[in-house]
Amino acid sequence: MERCTVIVNTRDKFSTTTRCLETLIANTPELHDLIVVVGGAPEHLKREWTEKFGERAQFIFRPTFLNQPQARNIGLREAKTRLAALLDNDNFVRPGWLAALLECERATGAVLVVPVILETPEVIHTAGNDLYVSHINGEAYGYKILRFYGMRLGEQSNLQREPTDYAELHCQLVQVEPTLRLGACDEQIIEVGEVDQGLTFARAGLPMWFEPKSVVHFALRHPMTADDIKLFEWRWNIKRVHDGYQYFQRKWHMDVSEYGTFRDWLVSYNSQLGLLPRFWPTAAALRLDGWLGRVRAKALGICRIPKYRFRTYKKRRLGYYEWTAGVLLDGS
Repeated sequence: MERCTVIVNTRDKFSTTTRCLETLIANTPELHDLIVVVGGAPEHLKREWTEKFGERAQFIFRPTFLNQPQARNIGLREAKTRLAALLDNDNFVRPGWLAALLECERATGAVLVVPVILETPEVIHTAGNDLYVSHINGEAYGYKILRFYGMRLGEQSNLQREPTDYAELHCQLVQVEPTLRLGACDEQIIEVGEVDQGLTFARAGLPMWFEPKSVVHFALRHPMTADDIKLFEWRWNIKRVHDGYQYFQRKWHMDVSEYGTFRDWLVSYNSQLGLLPRFWPTAAALRLDGWLGRVRAKALGICRIPKYRFRTYKKRRLGYYEWTAGVLLDGS
């Protein structure tokens, strides 16, 4: 099997890196070079990673934070192989992940191959992607479609190898030369780089494929540590993301902001980090913020008791609790 390079970059937290690398090394017996690109990491983490993984990985550290395309371009330029697997550091690969991606590339000649990406150990985040484009009053509006989002992935499924319009950035196998030559990792785009990449490859006439035999687990909303605070805040700064969206719109003459509603998602995702640790970036602030969040949730729950009781009564009247189909599978 062809040797490739695995390039790991930070996404929005440092704290997932150790587990990511442990899982990667344990589940990747294929011959590969491992490059880890990290910007802005605290010195104690750099020492920890180097001591633990220095014999297996080439670490490239930069003094300032790096977005995904910046880190990946650094790694791609260092790669000595034709192919490279690009992996965010909050993804945990499953056995056989790399071999399946390599086989798909060999069989299809794809410039890019994407695996099944889970957001919990059993629930699909995406299994390939579609880009729906609608034109309204002469303006193009793009919508990202995550295939099979939210569905369970069992021991077996009927997912098939098939073309994809683009690929989520969590994990990808790419051909190094065209990826660099075409600028498929555009460093001006903080978010929605996956769509930019897909449009770039499509314009060049290069195929992209989804491979169902390769599976990785994306650790959605992984708990945060004090070392993560500044990176997370920088990564999801709404103004910076907005600037990238405007750049994308000028580049492709297409709006992918979902009529501006993506900003609501950004606010929701930013809620993982409360105001207290943003002003006081310490572990104590994270703990206090978490405690306040639990108190607030409990208070809201008490206020909703009458509503819940009415809903329970309504369900009973409608026969909800007599329903058995699928209940054991769902665990409820």
